[in-house]
Amino acid sequence: MLIGLPKDNLLLFISAFILLWVAFFIRSLFKDRMEVDPKIYYPYIGYSIFIIIWILTNFYFQSELLPKFSEDTAIAIAVMANLASYFAFAFAFLFSCRLSSTRKNKQMEPWQIVLFYAETIFALTINLIPNLTVTGVTIVDKGNFTISFGPFASIFFINAFVFISLIIVNFLKLRKSKLKLNKGKSVYLLIGILIFMSSTIISQIIIPIIWHDFSFAWVPPVLSVTEAVLIGYTLLYHRLYSFRYISYWLLSYSINVIIYLLPIIFTYSNIEQSNLLYISLLAIIFTGLLWEKTLKITKLLSSLLIYRNKKTSVEQIYDIADEFKYSSQKAMMKLATLIDTPQEELLLVGKNTNYNIFIPHLNNANSALVKDELDYQLHYAPKLNNSTLHEVQKEMHTHKTALILPIFGENKLISHLLISPDKRNGSTFSNEEISAIQWVLTKVQGYIESERKVQQSQALANSIAHEMRNPLSQLQYHFERIGLHSKETNIDNELRQGKLAIQRGAQLIDIILSETKNSEINNSLFLNYSISTLTKQFIDEYAFESDAIRNRVSMDLKQDFTIHVNDTLYGFILFNLLRNAIHYFEGSNSKILIKLTQGNTSNTLSFRDSGPGIDSSVLPHIFDDFFTHNKEGGSGLGLSYCLRVMHSFEGNIACYSQKGKFTEFILSFPKLKDNIDYTINASSLAENKNTLKSLNVGNNTIKTVLIVDDKKIQRMLIQTFIARDNLTIIEAENGLSAIDIINNTNIDLIFMDSRMPIMNGIDAATQIKKTHPLIPIIALTGESSEDELAKIIAIMDGYLTKPVVKSQLLEILDEWI
Repeated sequence: MLIGLPKDNLLLFISAFILLWVAFFIRSLFKDRMEVDPKIYYPYIGYSIFIIIWILTNFYFQSELLPKFSEDTAIAIAVMANLASYFAFAFAFLFSCRLSSTRKNKQMEPWQIVLFYAETIFALTINLIPNLTVTGVTIVDKGNFTISFGPFASIFFINAFVFISLIIVNFLKLRKSKLKLNKGKSVYLLIGILIFMSSTIISQIIIPIIWHDFSFAWVPPVLSVTEAVLIGYTLLYHRLYSFRYISYWLLSYSINVIIYLLPIIFTYSNIEQSNLLYISLLAIIFTGLLWEKTLKITKLLSSLLIYRNKKTSVEQIYDIADEFKYSSQKAMMKLATLIDTPQEELLLVGKNTNYNIFIPHLNNANSALVKDELDYQLHYAPKLNNSTLHEVQKEMHTHKTALILPIFGENKLISHLLISPDKRNGSTFSNEEISAIQWVLTKVQGYIESERKVQQSQALANSIAHEMRNPLSQLQYHFERIGLHSKETNIDNELRQGKLAIQRGAQLIDIILSETKNSEINNSLFLNYSISTLTKQFIDEYAFESDAIRNRVSMDLKQDFTIHVNDTLYGFILFNLLRNAIHYFEGSNSKILIKLTQGNTSNTLSFRDSGPGIDSSVLPHIFDDFFTHNKEGGSGLGLSYCLRVMHSFEGNIACYSQKGKFTEFILSFPKLKDNIDYTINASSLAENKNTLKSLNVGNNTIKTVLIVDDKKIQRMLIQTFIARDNLTIIEAENGLSAIDIINNTNIDLIFMDSRMPIMNGIDAATQIKKTHPLIPIIALTGESSEDELAKIIAIMDGYLTKPVVKSQLLEILDEWI
């Protein structure tokens, strides 16, 4: 006979807590969680009710009620405790059978039903017949008692081991389930049931029978709250926090509580009663002031112990919000790494008809579609056989989609969807991951929406440019045809003006496209050029309105030097400066002087006009984005883009001006130290081209040129430009047709559009070079991105921008044929 601990109030509190939890569970089951058949969870409700009864019987032995009533009452309460604990085990066995059942409607196996009823009849019989399980109770005081067991007590308790073993087997079956969610839930179910049952066996069976010690009888009822809530949480919710994340929070707060609790316990045990009030106030103030600071440290420590990182996975996802400010693509790549999904399959897509089937199920900001949750829901809800959820499940399965999260834009309508495949390790998405991603997407939806509008503008610009190039090419073709049959001077002059207008339109298209892209400039496309030669070329190509305007431009290019640039981008700078200067010309005296100067640390090109000048208040802003001054219809992007380009050249552009006198732009270029190496590279390139040309030149004087373009007018224009007696010209509409022609015809030169249906120019050129590496291929490009240009340069032998300039085309023709 040993003295028990006075735990009556604690047991009463635990029973009240579990009762409230059961009420919440029932309410949620029938109001909020109807997607799963509630009958599956009925045994859990029965289990929880018997847990409450069992706790109350233990409360009786730990309270003032024990010494007030007779031994017969105590024996009856002891028998009631036995039966309550038995039925708790039995109902736990029932719901474990229902969860792991593979039969229709999750029905139990016949042997399980027989076992349940046989064990129940046996338990009731031996407990209700006097003196078979409990023979007497010796009462000293509350919590101070000894129970004497009958001959069938040991057999009765052995039955508990049978149910425990079968419950564990059933929960382990869930680990092998095809449903990923069941595998995750089984961890919580096993932990919960093992905590409760192991504590019950040890404190209420093993210790009392062997040592006749009942002082620990209160432990299992107290621990039952953990088991009841863990199992209930697992059954009620399908989106679970990961065990690692829960461990992190428990460890963080436990360490923090211990930090403050230990000094308080030590102080209270070593201080006089009269000072307790002051010490308590100091402890409260001390805890309030330092709690957050110490919690931050304990979280860091817990994160290092559990995640092996200073930040938890959730905190790392939160940090991605800043990445979206600069690039959604890079942010998505980082997110894919954090949640362990393939980078190329984690998509951020705009709302479109391909995803209409998901929209009704994503109707509020807190929603998300998780394939594992959907599988679980339909597995345990046979009444939903005709539900549209089956179509959603099928669609997600077909596209191997594991998670769909909505992003809400203006008017709280879905603007984008985050679509994720399964994780690489096969696990399901945890609640903390989904919540963190939702938080990030909510915070950055403004950035995503802005980026979407920019992309729309770029797509519109590309579309307009693409559509404009075709009529420009058509006009150019007809001008060339008219020119061939015209000998009148006036008509020739008009034709020349028309051609210049077309060139100007093409130049403006190129500039607009480059400025709207506003992307990082790829320096892998840079080559060495003579700035004198390059400048002359672009001034000659610029579409001046008249010869009079052209004659106002003079050049002093004697001090030539080498620049490492992209020729097209350099041309854009000159075109911008020319357009701006000519726009502000006033009177016949306005002129432009372009001068080259070699310096000690850098070389410069000065672009000076004697126009109206720029006001001192305006001058500091001319390189700002979207800034325009006294110029209707301008985008305000020209000079800001020039600045970006010059920085990519590792140079700079500056402007100096005096109102009413002049405006001068100074382009600074770095002095190149590797001129010898670059010269060798250029010579090698020239040798390679000469080798190709010599190999292509045979005894035949008739050469064959293949023009590949899906637009007929483009093919006609090139044919008109290059028509010669010694050329045979063949046409193809796409890359696949071109390959077929090349395999059956000797071709000397190919002009290939980069974008075509059926097979594009890059793919076609790749295949052609494998079988006919010596045939030169010149790309014809329109709105090529930097990546596309890099591929063209790597595979083909050169490129021309549409609409094609005749002089450039003939130069290419002479070079290779």
